[in-house]
Amino acid sequence: MTHMIKGANAPVPAAPLRVAVGRQSVPGAPTVSAEALLLDAAGAVRGDADIVFDDRPVHPSGAVRHVGTGQGAGQLAEWLELDLLRVEPDVQRVLIVGSCADGTFGQVRGLYAQLSTFDGTIVAQYAVTDAAAETAFVLGELYRREGAWRFRAVGQGYEDGLAGLTRDVGGAGTVTAVSPPTPAVPSASSAVPSVSGPVPLAEVGKTGSGLAAPGAPPVPGPGAYRADQVSSGPAPVGASATYPTSPMSPVSAPAGFVPAYAAGTPAVGTSVEPPPWAADFFAFEPCVYRGKGSKTVTVDLPFPPNGEPVILEARTEEYNFISVKIPGREDDVFLSDLPDHYGRTLIVPNRKGGPLTLKVRNSGAWQLTVLPLSAALPLDFGTIAGSGREVFVRTGPAAELKVRAEDPHKGWFQMHYHWGDSPSDLRRPAKRLVYEWNGRRVRERVALPSGPLLVTIDKSRHQWELTLDPAAPSEPDRGARRAWRR
Repeated sequence: MTHMIKGANAPVPAAPLRVAVGRQSVPGAPTVSAEALLLDAAGAVRGDADIVFDDRPVHPSGAVRHVGTGQGAGQLAEWLELDLLRVEPDVQRVLIVGSCADGTFGQVRGLYAQLSTFDGTIVAQYAVTDAAAETAFVLGELYRREGAWRFRAVGQGYEDGLAGLTRDVGGAGTVTAVSPPTPAVPSASSAVPSVSGPVPLAEVGKTGSGLAAPGAPPVPGPGAYRADQVSSGPAPVGASATYPTSPMSPVSAPAGFVPAYAAGTPAVGTSVEPPPWAADFFAFEPCVYRGKGSKTVTVDLPFPPNGEPVILEARTEEYNFISVKIPGREDDVFLSDLPDHYGRTLIVPNRKGGPLTLKVRNSGAWQLTVLPLSAALPLDFGTIAGSGREVFVRTGPAAELKVRAEDPHKGWFQMHYHWGDSPSDLRRPAKRLVYEWNGRRVRERVALPSGPLLVTIDKSRHQWELTLDPAAPSEPDRGARRAWRR
């Protein structure tokens, strides 16, 4: 099982897969619909039939299907099924898309995509932590590479919704009624309403285009289930359940991915509690700044005095190297390569609080996003892979962390954890976990105390893989850690 960060990729088996576009079930939250877009080598849909959603539930090839909505364990998900062996040779990529018709994704809690095989094995999962004003999200893509299939966590949002996505993938921008092409794929006409004419892609997922209204019972697709049809236990998101017979495979539903920590609250279905300092976090909407070359940015937020650090996410387009400094401070926030044009690090606001100034240098176009600490990625048992700098939160028991990292340029690799009884205690690291000056190939096993704590990759140009082993070592004394920080 691989927890992925934005931009990471991982191999997937060339076998039938189930894909969940899920989120926490919160009263009054916007409705999220799932779509799959099949793209050719030019990155475009070849026609309306290459767009699969609940009103157009079957691709003519039979390789991609929308199979309905599930609800249970405090989670909601729309499910797609993909048989990669049946994907036509002309199709090079399959986008997994979520759309939000009655709100924005910043109002959606715990948005994620999960891929699993039909025997319930979770192949990959990606949790979105930086949604804001977007109304459409490319969560991920399945793509061909050297005769095999891989999945990339994309996380690209569109504030103008599916209309914006349409501009990127070309095509007519409409979807028309499609019937299953062969008897091998049963007709969905009795299970899913159809529309009698072209529907603009921007209208997919909206009430009135043939979908169930928000709050109405889910409309099942072929082979789908509703929560009241599950014969044993809740629907599969957050727990195991049993599907009714599906044309692809009549097997148990996969256990749904529940992020261990998101937006300052534990995910429903986990035993993990939020950190005691989470309730006191400085909460704000993500702030996005874009520019080219050198520029000074003012993060005009009312940071509290002695407040906790926040997360700075950097993206570059043409060049990997970026410099971000806070005037008057010796250390740089970023002064490094971003190995995949992407990285996240902690920035500490001013002691007196108030706005924060950042001086940015990059030879090309760049984007900075300031995020609250609640956007830290969950670090749970299993494996997570990525590159460059990153910020995690660990809330579980003491454990052993296996660190594997590669960098042909022999750069620094450094990790810390932050711990404290209050948000201000998190301003400085409590202990250094890994330090490699000539870190071409990093192989370390380090002990993590019980959470809550922050784990950071502070210096890195590496491709890395972190595996958390549930074998718990003895926990360091917290009083000693407090004294060490002093």
